Amino acid sequence: MVRKADRIWALYKGDSFITSGTIAEISKITGKTYDHLIFMTYPSYKKRKDYGNKMQMYEIDDDEE
Repeated sequence: MVRKADRIWALYKGDSFITSGTIAEISKITGKTYDHLIFMTYPSYKKRKDYGNKMQMYEIDDDEE
């Protein structure tokens, strides 16, 4: 099983694509902390009320099985 930190993610703000890559790569590009980006992948973050254009992390599933 691949660790969450090693998976490929896409970062969106509302409907706008920002960037994709590993969490460490996205952190370097955006200036967001690694821990905050990890938190954005948790269900508890996704359950929070949407205040406009909230940022969201989506896992890019490249399994071709």
